[in-house]
Amino acid sequence: MIFIVVFMDKRIIDFVINKHTKEDVKYHIKIVVKNALKLADIYHADKEVVEIASWLHDIARAKELKPGKDNNHHIVGAKKAEEILKDLGYKEDKIKKIVSCILTHRGSKENYIPKTIEEKIVYNADAMAHFDTFLNLFSEFVSPENFEEGVKLIKEKINRDWDKKLNLRESKKLVNDKYKAIKLLFKSLEEK
Repeated sequence: MIFIVVFMDKRIIDFVINKHTKEDVKYHIKIVVKNALKLADIYHADKEVVEIASWLHDIARAKELKPGKDNNHHIVGAKKAEEILKDLGYKEDKIKKIVSCILTHRGSKENYIPKTIEEKIVYNADAMAHFDTFLNLFSEFVSPENFEEGVKLIKEKINRDWDKKLNLRESKKLVNDKYKAIKLLFKSLEEK
C-alpha cells in the first residue's frame, strides 16, 4: 500500500513504525489515518491535528510495552505524544488538540468523551479500522482453545463500534458494506 503523508513531520511516522509491529502499522494505524483523513475532508476539520493524532493514537500500545487488553493506553499515549511533539517543536495549541484526540479516541473511558470534530474523527476512524481489517481481529481474540468465546468478543466489538462509536453519519456510510458483510459472516457461523 502506498501511503502519502499529507500534513506532518515524517519523523512522527518513523517513530511510530519503529515502535509498533509491522502488522499493527499496516492493519490498524495506517487504516485509522486513511479513514481520519477522509472524514477530515468531509467535515472540514484540521487535517494536521487529525493526521498526527491518528498516527500517535495507539503509541502506548507499542510492541515493547506489551499492554493488556484493559489498559489505559489513551492516557499513557497522550502523555507520550505530548513529549514527542514538544521535542519536535510543535506549538502548544496544536499539541493540546492532538493530545485531546488521543485521550478521547476510546470514547467513554474515564469520561474522555470526544467533543471537537477532530476528536470525533479520530474516535470514529479508530472504530472504522475494525471494519476495514476485520479478519485481523481474529488474531487478537481467537485461538483454537477459545474459538467460540473469541468470535463472541469480536461480534460484540463490531456491534459496539457500529452502535456506539460510529457516531458521525459519514463514518457509517463509509463502512456500511463491510458491516453488512461481517454480519453475514457471523450469521453463517451461527447456523447449525
